[in-house]
Amino acid sequence: MKKLSEKNIILNNLDIEKKIQRISLQILEDNTDEDSMVVFGISDNGLVIAKKLINHLNTISNLKSNLIHVIIDKDDPIGSVKYDTKFDINSSTVLIIDDVSQSGKTLQSVISNLLIYKPNKIKTAVIVNRDQTLFPVKIDYSGISLSTSVNEHVSFISNKDNELEVYLS
Repeated sequence: MKKLSEKNIILNNLDIEKKIQRISLQILEDNTDEDSMVVFGISDNGLVIAKKLINHLNTISNLKSNLIHVIIDKDDPIGSVKYDTKFDINSSTVLIIDDVSQSGKTLQSVISNLLIYKPNKIKTAVIVNRDQTLFPVKIDYSGISLSTSVNEHVSFISNKDNELEVYLS
């Protein structure tokens, strides 16, 4: 793997914070008739992004958000979806958040798993959409869309202070 450097950084922490703020405004605009939603943060990075997004929503609106951590093996997402707590999303608005949408397989696995709980609607948000979806997933909110080759890799890095960076290698 190539050494990560400033030359191949796509988004720094400030860029990502701005993307999260913009996404939260879009979510608020699309859900003006809602008073609450259930937010699912996929793995560690999706959870960090979800927390930041909820914090921003809390500062600009009265939309209540319940956060659920999705624990999933991204190398084998089908059948490995677990949650950190029990929940009831029957007739609820659901938002699924991940860091990068590579093929759409992880998001599709989570969506398929959540459908049995009969939510009212499901929306998806990612910081980076690679535009190489192999599975039928629509990304509703994205920070940036990248047209990359299959040989390129997008790395989403979160440090101990929850500062985020995205690299292309």
